[in-house]
Amino acid sequence: MPTHTSHSRLSLRLSSFTLVLLIPLTSLAQTPPTRIRFTVGAISAQVRGRFTPANERPHYVIKAGKGDHMVVNIIPVTRGLTMAGTVASPSGQGDGGPGGIVFNADLTEGGDFTIEVSQHTMGSNYKSGSFILEIVITPASWRS
Repeated sequence: MPTHTSHSRLSLRLSSFTLVLLIPLTSLAQTPPTRIRFTVGAISAQVRGRFTPANERPHYVIKAGKGDHMVVNIIPVTRGLTMAGTVASPSGQGDGGPGGIVFNADLTEGGDFTIEVSQHTMGSNYKSGSFILEIVITPASWRS
C-alpha cells in the first residue's frame, strides 16, 4: 500500500492556465499554546520563550477574571531583537503592539486570554530568538 502525505491544495487561475500548489499540512501547523499558571498567591509570572522557523509566533494562554487588570510585557533576550505581541480576549477581541508593554488594561470579560508573541515586522529579522514574557494580573478585588 503506498504511503502518502496529507496536503492542502491551493489552485490559482492565471490567465489561460491553472497553477496548483501542494502544501504539506504539517507546514501549516502551529505549535499548541503554552498554558501559564501563577504560583499560589502570586500576581505575576515570567516565562522564557523562543521563536524559531517552525514556531514563528509562540502562543500562550492565561486565565483571568472580568475586572482584573492585566499587563503583558515582552522582553527580548537575544541582542538586537525587536518584539511585538497581541492579546486576544475569550471572545476574540484583540489588542497589542510593538515590544515592551503590549497590553495594559482592565479586563471587560473573564476566561482564557491568548497571547501571541512575534518579531516586530519593522525591526529585527532573525530566524530565531529568545524573549521573556512577563504577565501581571491584579485582581479586581484588590482595587477600591
